[in-house]
Amino acid sequence: MNTVNVSGKILNLTQTGNSNGTKMAIGTIGIYRQKDAQTGKAKYDNVSFIGYGKVANFMNEGDSVALTGNLNTYQKDVGLDYPITITQINVTHVDNFSSQSKPTNGQHQSTGLDMRSIDKAVDQINITDADLPF
Repeated sequence: MNTVNVSGKILNLTQTGNSNGTKMAIGTIGIYRQKDAQTGKAKYDNVSFIGYGKVANFMNEGDSVALTGNLNTYQKDVGLDYPITITQINVTHVDNFSSQSKPTNGQHQSTGLDMRSIDKAVDQINITDADLPF
């Protein structure tokens, strides 16, 4: 089965649309590998990704995310003797752990429900002692 799960920080994000009008997010995810034994600095693997449609809405530059998707490879001719092989993640699901990407319009992040109207409806419910079973 071709499934990959990675977590890291979104880098070099470009949000655009394709010729059909579908929203696209193209970028790189920096995945922590280990510390360099000589310098002590962290090393990262940078893997390119692409996400289509609603998945693109949950990606923002600098966000800490977990991406789930499929590995996709293709050959690209860059004018050398041999084409180069490009490997990227075709994202099917995003878990965003950054607080900056949470909706500010009153919508619940995972369900999309308007929480302001639900809170208003709950505030209008009056319960008296006679309503209680004890």
